[in-house]
Amino acid sequence: MANKETVKKEKVVEVELTPEQQNFQAHIQSLTTKISQHQFEIDELMPSLNMYKQALTESMKSQVDEIPEEKNNDNN
Repeated sequence: MANKETVKKEKVVEVELTPEQQNFQAHIQSLTTKISQHQFEIDELMPSLNMYKQALTESMKSQVDEIPEEKNNDNN
């Protein structure tokens, strides 16, 4: 028994873009490339940013932990 396969044909239509449309297309391509490059840089930078945020948080926690001890010493 033979298998039947349906092949879907797509029609390719070439359209000549107006100068304005070509300009839009150039901007789209340029912005897409820039966003992609910056996203790569952001992905590299985020771990470092998070490390500094965590270090600041830990530093502030230890500073806050010292405050009650100082107040207790002042009351005595």
